[in-house]
Amino acid sequence: MCLYLLIVDQHGTMRERRSEIMEFYTEQLILREVGEEDLSEVARTWPGETRPVSEAEARAAIARMRASHAHNKPGCLYHLCLAVCAKDRPGTVMGWCGLDGSRNHAEPEIFILLDEEHRGKGYGTQCVKELLRTAVDVFCLKSVHGGCAKENKASARAMEKGGMTRCGTEDNGDPLYRFQV
Repeated sequence: MCLYLLIVDQHGTMRERRSEIMEFYTEQLILREVGEEDLSEVARTWPGETRPVSEAEARAAIARMRASHAHNKPGCLYHLCLAVCAKDRPGTVMGWCGLDGSRNHAEPEIFILLDEEHRGKGYGTQCVKELLRTAVDVFCLKSVHGGCAKENKASARAMEKGGMTRCGTEDNGDPLYRFQV
């Protein structure tokens, strides 16, 4: 769980600061931030043209995640990227999920990237449900949107089962989804 503290500096300016590492739980999963101790798992699983990525690339990815997470606050989400791990194997990264607010800080886009061997087991739906809960309960957001390739029936099903509603179609036929409070 992530907590926010209201800090008042010596000039009377109020600001929020995150006080803990973010870690969220579903029935079978842990969605969590990563750190230097996860370097080998980030290198092994980080999305890229080749896998594994180098240690330097993994270290840079961790730094980018930390930097963007530091900007997130209630009502304004820049980017949230979490490792997807099984509860019984918390040190093994099965994929990545999160919310990308780079285009719209108040209505981020959901994303889920699971390694192939972990697909088709309901993990995507668990990620969607927990990310939507996090968007509302932790970041005080009113809506989240998402989409997938029209051929990606599993992602469409995960978004629908997770609580999102189909709201339209891209020009190329790819479905669009939205969750609103």
